[in-house]
Amino acid sequence: MAISESFLEAQSQLRATLARTVRKRRHSSKMSQRDLAERAGIRQALVSQIELGEANVTLDSLLRIAIALDIDLAGLFAANGGDPRVGSRRS
Repeated sequence: MAISESFLEAQSQLRATLARTVRKRRHSSKMSQRDLAERAGIRQALVSQIELGEANVTLDSLLRIAIALDIDLAGLFAANGGDPRVGSRRS
């Protein structure tokens, strides 16, 4: 059974969003890839692969990264980079 083009497109978009969010949050926290890896208890190479959009990340690793970046899991995949102030409306 062939993987549909829509699946591959969605996968690519999710990886790209995750890559941007992790990089943006890491930089805003003034962390190196090594710092994030140590905080999350993962390999620095995995952080690099994630930021390049090349990793097939486990749920456990995603949760560890989210906690290390002080963001909820869904925020890792948010278009606003997990920043609740971006795109929010005040009454």
